[in-house]
Amino acid sequence: MTAARIIEAIGSLLWPLLVAVLLIRVLPHVPSLVAELRRAMRTRAFTVKVGGAELTVEEATEQLRRQVTDLQTHMAVQLAERGEPGGAAPATAEEAAAPAPAPGQGRPTILWVDDQPGDHTLELAKLRDDGVEVLLARSTAEAMDVLSLRRGVQAIVTDLVRSEDGEFRSHAGLALLRQLKEAEQDQPVLVFTDGRRAELDRQDALDAGATLVTASPVDLFAALRRVLSTPSADPDPVPATPGRLRRRPTRPG
Repeated sequence: MTAARIIEAIGSLLWPLLVAVLLIRVLPHVPSLVAELRRAMRTRAFTVKVGGAELTVEEATEQLRRQVTDLQTHMAVQLAERGEPGGAAPATAEEAAAPAPAPGQGRPTILWVDDQPGDHTLELAKLRDDGVEVLLARSTAEAMDVLSLRRGVQAIVTDLVRSEDGEFRSHAGLALLRQLKEAEQDQPVLVFTDGRRAELDRQDALDAGATLVTASPVDLFAALRRVLSTPSADPDPVPATPGRLRRRPTRPG
């Protein structure tokens, strides 16, 4: 047998050996890879980016479902009030969708207080897309710090329940309302929480100074539109401090 035939014979044996080695190394991992793929498909554990935040498809779908359901409910109520069985969406739904600044004012600014802002990624992205500057705070103390350092915050959105300093606080939003009142911060405060908390704590929040208590994104956007479209009485707002009243402009005699 010539050397060429020997080399050819060895080469023909190497390919089956290489395939066998690869199979031996890969096969043990195949079940785990398949299981991981099936888990991802089952839980929809793929991520998408919304407004700079990363959400799983499941999280994004749930947030979108809440908004669509809420909008459908408002449309149905308003159509029923008008006595219309169907038809075009009422204008108020469109008006609520995009908060707008008051004429002559610059970019509107709000403070959003929530220890889990990722739960409202779509709402935050919508506000920013509409030109609203959104400042974030994860606790009452952080919110007060932001307000002491930043001028021109026109409205505050807060949840009711938060984890602060490693402690669960079921009335953190009410505590924020009290501190805002003590510090003479007079921005409108919109409480945005889940439906159950909205019903349980609505009156307490309103008594503490809240402008609105809602679980509805449509109601929230409508209220923000009204607030941000109202000119401020103070053209150069300065964070209030305890014991110092804001000076209001006097009308000419």
